[in-house]
Amino acid sequence: MIIFENISPKGLKRWLLKNKLGAIFNPNMWIIQDLFPPFGFTTFAGVAALCIISFYIIKKISGDVNIDVQDHSKHHSWTPINMTARAWHCSICEELLIHGIGVYCDCCGICADPECVKKADQILKCKIITGSYVIHVHHWVKGNLPLGATCCVCNDDCSMETGLTDFRCCWCQRCVHTECQKLADEICDFGPYKEMIVPPNCVQVARRKGALNKHLLLRGVKDPGWEKWSPLVVIANKKSGNNDGALVLSEFRKFLNPAQVIDLTNRKPSAALQWCVLLAPKVVKVLVAGGDGTIAWVLTSSHKLDLDPEPPLAIMPLGTGNDLSRVLGWGKENSPEPDIPKILSDIQNARLSQLDRWQVEMISTRHLGIRMPNKTYYMYNYLSVGADAQVALNFHKTRDSAFYIYGSRLFNKLLYFCFGTQQAVTADCKNLEQRLDLYLDGKHIPLPKLESIVVLNISSWGAGVNLWGMSEDPNKNIHSYHDGILEVVGIYSLLHIVQLLLGISTPIKLGQAKLVEIKLKEKAPIQIDGEPWEQHPGVLKVNHVNTCPVLVNQNID
Repeated sequence: MIIFENISPKGLKRWLLKNKLGAIFNPNMWIIQDLFPPFGFTTFAGVAALCIISFYIIKKISGDVNIDVQDHSKHHSWTPINMTARAWHCSICEELLIHGIGVYCDCCGICADPECVKKADQILKCKIITGSYVIHVHHWVKGNLPLGATCCVCNDDCSMETGLTDFRCCWCQRCVHTECQKLADEICDFGPYKEMIVPPNCVQVARRKGALNKHLLLRGVKDPGWEKWSPLVVIANKKSGNNDGALVLSEFRKFLNPAQVIDLTNRKPSAALQWCVLLAPKVVKVLVAGGDGTIAWVLTSSHKLDLDPEPPLAIMPLGTGNDLSRVLGWGKENSPEPDIPKILSDIQNARLSQLDRWQVEMISTRHLGIRMPNKTYYMYNYLSVGADAQVALNFHKTRDSAFYIYGSRLFNKLLYFCFGTQQAVTADCKNLEQRLDLYLDGKHIPLPKLESIVVLNISSWGAGVNLWGMSEDPNKNIHSYHDGILEVVGIYSLLHIVQLLLGISTPIKLGQAKLVEIKLKEKAPIQIDGEPWEQHPGVLKVNHVNTCPVLVNQNID
């Protein structure tokens, strides 16, 4: 037995690393079993080791709901330059960056070649996220102006000469000729998107105690007192849409306070939604860049936080299906080079609406003599049982595989086609009507031969198909996403799904209801808003919870 006296946790950590026991901080069972026999649970070292392991396990399970804010006061937010039609010049040596070899700061917009990066960090200030002053002056950045930029003083085109010429404010986005700069107002009014920007003097941060990194914690947000001020929080996963999410995050940092732009790879939606808590009762708008699964994740997190008021949500589609985005007018897909000013204008002019939120309670029966725990999910788009859920499940298994390296919308659609063809041959969900019972508002519904049942909340399914609207009788086509009623349809087979996608067939309309109950007699694939899994026998109860605010785009192209 080894006994430690008067040893600090840091000293214990050094001893563990020296003796090749540094993996103690990875909470695996074999490490714990390996570590404690030499220590003994009664020794100080054993207790200290137990405390350290417990801390990391609890931290991993609970997560951190604080908002991390990147501090760029000493180092810019460098991003590799993409090849575009515009020319890039180094902000230090003013040389043309040939072949796009260099980096730019996606917060303030300065550029640097590899040799000048360190010097740029030292002498050029980045866009600040927090400050104590009330009057805000322009933060002019020289050169590398966007195409079509015009001078805010004389209204003539800027950057007509070669080289690093003219200036742009990285807050209000106004541009000015070098000779006109002295005639421009010194005070920055934050430009046309002022009502969505959180000015630096309203952001209160605190440095994490003992932290060696550059991250700060958002401690508070003040109201600047501007008319119609409703700040926008942008949430995206930088890995979404073949890494299109990284471009989206980078572009919005240019127009907003970088603290307002949050990456879901670093923080969960509950952390991003802390903005709503800090600014209550002020209404905060949330823009989610992602697919239907990401949107449902954010909406569910908002409900669980019991936010008052709940933030209205806008969508920037990055997924494959994007059914909710289609219904709310935000489009079926995002452009490879997003037009951020247009998106911000669309959000400013968007109409507030309500979207039904449905609770899906999964009551499991005994499986292999063991009672499975009940689970609760939330649905916003649709729920399906059967063939289409099986195709989605096969696709998700492939996407989560270590061999899934390349991803794009076209490649994903090709995968869906391959798995759909496979299901058409194997027919794993054949005779689904014998494997479940369907009840609408408590009434048992007799089922014909089919392979899939779809419970709809919105009028778009399978990347744009209006299942309930496929009928010659207009009186039966009434469908709303905020009427507290679900539409239930049946699908014969995978071939029937193809016909529905082509618009040459109609589904089986099983009815409308406020309460849908599906009793599974056997194991079956299920998906909710594009998130699939294989469900053991049990009962699915779908009932209305409330409505959540969403923004409907009125500037539909």
